[in-house]
Amino acid sequence: MAILKTEAIVLKTFDFRETSLIVNFFTKEYGRVDGILKGIRKDPRKFGSTLEPFSLNEIVFYQSRHSSLHLVSQCDLKDNFNIARSNLKAIAFASYLVDLLRHFMPAEEKNKEVYTLSEFALERMDAGADVEKVLRIFVIKFLKLIGFRPRLDGCIVCDRNILGSAYFNVKRGGLICPKCRSSDGYSTEVFGGTVASILHIEQNNWQDALRLGLSGNIKEELNRILQSFMEFHLQVKPKSQEFLEILR
Repeated sequence: MAILKTEAIVLKTFDFRETSLIVNFFTKEYGRVDGILKGIRKDPRKFGSTLEPFSLNEIVFYQSRHSSLHLVSQCDLKDNFNIARSNLKAIAFASYLVDLLRHFMPAEEKNKEVYTLSEFALERMDAGADVEKVLRIFVIKFLKLIGFRPRLDGCIVCDRNILGSAYFNVKRGGLICPKCRSSDGYSTEVFGGTVASILHIEQNNWQDALRLGLSGNIKEELNRILQSFMEFHLQVKPKSQEFLEILR
């Protein structure tokens, strides 16, 4: 049984029996990991963290050979981010971020790029940046990193560059030119600015992406495209999305 040490973001916690907690972590070195912290509810001082949602911790755990649930022997807080004690909007957007990690990151599969992206997004939210903008940037970069981005650099049917009007086809997962537009009910016309904004965020760093100004129409359309794409192709709608839609 190997003893492993890594940084970890708390995704979700569950009470287990009378005294323990099961925690979904997203770790820097081992991907998404489920751990059990025995006795923490009876004696919180047993560990150096209260395991607040979204918090960054350093954990030591015994890697089980026969189970996906691992015994956490040490958990020390590195950054609480304070999002859990912030306003409802910040909590909702951070909850959606960690829900994406819970649903779409495979268990115990290392992905340092996604970990770094997630940690930076939570840091920006904690620092007072526009939480809706931070989440939008995170989702666009996250889809690219996991290899599941919509195709926006040309027509997904004929492969031609699109210079004028364009349509987004959620079923095919990308843009379609007017000539190839189908009448299957999945194609909707999109603003050129929406496509340009997604490509800009994909191709530039956080600082440049955060400086990008978007009109209300483009924000609304961008959110709609990303949500419909993920729901249709990944076939999951996180519970936090419903709360998010109320606050937007």
